[in-house]
Amino acid sequence: MKRKCAKIAYDMIKDHMTVGLGGGSTVALLIEELEKNPKQIMAVTPSDDTMELCLSHHIPLLPLEAVEQVDIAFDGCDEADEKLHALKSCGGIHTKEKIIAAMAKDYVLLADETKFHETLPFRYPVTVEVIRSARAFVKKTLMEMGAEVVERKTDKKAGLVISDDGHYLMEASFSEVKNIETLNAALNEVPGIVEHGLFCGVVTKVIVAGRDKCKIVDRRNEK
Repeated sequence: MKRKCAKIAYDMIKDHMTVGLGGGSTVALLIEELEKNPKQIMAVTPSDDTMELCLSHHIPLLPLEAVEQVDIAFDGCDEADEKLHALKSCGGIHTKEKIIAAMAKDYVLLADETKFHETLPFRYPVTVEVIRSARAFVKKTLMEMGAEVVERKTDKKAGLVISDDGHYLMEASFSEVKNIETLNAALNEVPGIVEHGLFCGVVTKVIVAGRDKCKIVDRRNEK
């Protein structure tokens, strides 16, 4: 079904488009489809892994900093819902993903049915990218907002994980979110937060891969 989902995405791509390609297994299948049936496109990606896939599959790339507009962009997610809210936590590259989402005329998420919900369950934390000088303040503020906060670390290096742009990453777990838009607005207002992994108002479509079929949830038809 993920391959069928990738083929639906492939059919949305037209010649001479600038196409955003995020991360995830379904995007990888889309890249395979683009190599088998080439289209005259230029790709842009926030992901180093996807960049390597594009290079190995002979898909021409543009650097993100040189792009002003994207015709259509595809990305994976950890959770998405019927109102086209989404949570993107695991990769930690959500700032660049949001830049591409903002540039895209059409921002399409690819998800299997286990990730698609009536409303976001927040089984994953909201990843927050924080400038270094705001580390203690942002952590305290997130806790006051009701989050359990963990600073991202890895056993492969000493100290905290640093984003591609040199910022700290924090995981803010919210046990109860009454209003997703309110949480999004509150996070946007905290000084020192560069960006966060909660996507509100930017997704235009979700292609959901189910056991028996794929469906497209369109913003124009959202509840």
